[in-house]
Amino acid sequence: MFRSTILIQYAIILAISFVSGVVCFQIFSLDKSIQLIELIDARVIDPSNVSIWQTILPLAISIILVLLLATHPYIALFAQFIVAIRATFFGFSSVFLLTQQESMTVYSLWWFPFQLVYCILLLILCSVYTIRKVGGTRKHFFQKKLFVSLLVIFAIICTFEIIVISYIF
Repeated sequence: MFRSTILIQYAIILAISFVSGVVCFQIFSLDKSIQLIELIDARVIDPSNVSIWQTILPLAISIILVLLLATHPYIALFAQFIVAIRATFFGFSSVFLLTQQESMTVYSLWWFPFQLVYCILLLILCSVYTIRKVGGTRKHFFQKKLFVSLLVIFAIICTFEIIVISYIF
């Protein structure tokens, strides 16, 4: 029962955050939108001129922030907030790419699938540090196998994203 409520909670976080990004794009002017996108992830503006560091750095910063916040028992909820911000930017940038005439291929083959997977994996990373009730007390557990598995999956997907960017563009 607990796991199914977590899945529902994570799905709601993703959906609301993505829609919030869409709404934010409608509120901002195009010039301000482009400035914000260039500040956070310039790959969206010009995906043909992307370095490896431009792919790795935003992901690594998100992983580190989520991990730092998720491993502290009192501020673990802020890790989900970081993922929600990333999903909001995902929605914001998605609308930008869809409004560009030549960006449908970029959106469907690169931006949408990879950003969705990254958001889902970051939400799972929020669950690395869990609280279990043992007897009458609560104990905190760091799930090493889940953490290592997630890092390997992040590395594989990031490598695949770099390959996709280099061959599509």
